[in-house]
Amino acid sequence: MKKQTLVIHPEDPSTDFLIEIYRDRGFTEIRQDFHPQKLEELILKHQRILFLGHGFHHGLLHFYQTIIDQRFAPILQNKELVGIWCFAKTFFDQHQLNGFYTDMFISEFPEAQVMGVQATESEIAESNREFARAVRKNLFHPNCHQRILNDYGKLTTAVARYNQERLCFRGMDGRTIATDVPSIPQLSTLLNLLKDGWELEL
Repeated sequence: MKKQTLVIHPEDPSTDFLIEIYRDRGFTEIRQDFHPQKLEELILKHQRILFLGHGFHHGLLHFYQTIIDQRFAPILQNKELVGIWCFAKTFFDQHQLNGFYTDMFISEFPEAQVMGVQATESEIAESNREFARAVRKNLFHPNCHQRILNDYGKLTTAVARYNQERLCFRGMDGRTIATDVPSIPQLSTLLNLLKDGWELEL
């Protein structure tokens, strides 16, 4: 029996490159109207769920509203998940959620500047494009982490390498694959930018 897949991807032009992951695949898509009861009902009906867009340690955001947070953790247990937003790793690790997810992920030029990564606008756009293609191709494969790394790893720019080092996976058996990276001194700068109203991307 085919597993039902849900995509939760708040509308935002800056993350439109992620549409390539699920375009024309027949998945259930929700991109607006994130009422908690509606989200809970949809999550319960689907075995596979993609969370895409902007976020932070505590969950997925829709502009400044947190739409997926610790309240949903119990019903996300035993689901096959994809979490692509900045610092999704903290949320996944804290709640021991299964699937493929990212830590900090540079998808726009201001983020590269803050994180001290030398990158041009065109290099970042190329990185976004190749990452989305790699995820689409290998989505929910049992060895998706390595397969995504193999495909996305063909890109060797500084921004791509930075992101490649921050891709993670936790299997249904509890096995975790993640690259331990040094603590980021720029994190305080990111937090201050967020408080000042700069929208933290992906």
